[in-house]
Amino acid sequence: MTVAAGVTPDSELPPPPRLWRLRRRARALARVLTGVGFGGAVAVTAARAIVFDAFWPLPILAVFAPYAAMVSVLVALGALALRMRLTLLVALGLVVVHTLWMLPRLTADGGVQAGGTRLRVMTSNAYFGEASADRLTALVLRERVDVLAVEELTPALAAGLERTGLTRELPYLAGRAESGAAGLALYSRYPLTEDRLLPERTTMPMPGATVDVGGHRARIQGVHTIPPTRGRAGRWAHDLDAVRREAERRTMPAIFLGDFNATADNASFRSLTAAGLRDAYDERGSGLVRTWPMAHFHGLPALFAIDHVMVAGGIDVVSVSEHRVPRTDHAAVVAELSLR
Repeated sequence: MTVAAGVTPDSELPPPPRLWRLRRRARALARVLTGVGFGGAVAVTAARAIVFDAFWPLPILAVFAPYAAMVSVLVALGALALRMRLTLLVALGLVVVHTLWMLPRLTADGGVQAGGTRLRVMTSNAYFGEASADRLTALVLRERVDVLAVEELTPALAAGLERTGLTRELPYLAGRAESGAAGLALYSRYPLTEDRLLPERTTMPMPGATVDVGGHRARIQGVHTIPPTRGRAGRWAHDLDAVRREAERRTMPAIFLGDFNATADNASFRSLTAAGLRDAYDERGSGLVRTWPMAHFHGLPALFAIDHVMVAGGIDVVSVSEHRVPRTDHAAVVAELSLR
């Protein structure tokens, strides 16, 4: 193409002023968003890495770790496009760190040994006793549950569960109903013995008992800690520490189940795995499942896995699943276990 002398080719013309301003603003906005995402990802990663989380807001920040991993990927892409080299390097480092943290939760830990005795357990937080007794009982029957832990069990809900036939299916009881959020009870198909609360004083009572299934004895421990909100993080950490001590004291295979109000990204929760407890979801390679808040509750999506079934000793996890129960913000968690 021949260009007349003194004429500038279109490709070399500067962009129109309006387009240039739009590009500049878009780049500035991209820098701001990248910076905000970078700061948030760094803060959450630091909270996740800290081994002592009894101070607010560390427990709250740490549970966002899976989301910080995704944000770190977006930050890395933004930094690459904007040529922010230091931000890119740090963001890539965050991606690597979070990947290393998440991989063990996404890999099943071996198979199930043959010859074990099966036991199906379930935990459900009843949201101040508002959960549907009919649907809860129906779920127990459908899933052939042998042991059920109900957190936030109120006298009214306990009466509803009796009315709907739950106590005919699971006639043995440890723990009790209370008003508000303090009630916790274990319902069992098999006799429960040695029932007692945790020796350490906890914010809410946590009953436990021993069950014998075909000659296999196991300790069943209900769990319900206080949420780590502002002003309560210390009590929350104390509650989880009491659970940890109970796990360390165990003299037989054990099942800890309930609303831990903690995820695997909380240091206080990870102390439980250090004490020998194994999360059922992690055992089956489903460690990123979310149980709270459920989507039908105030229109919110489930964001975090705070309801758990954990095992220790000669117990294999065959399967684990979550189920919605009307009028509660928690998913019920059902696990099929094999006692050996």
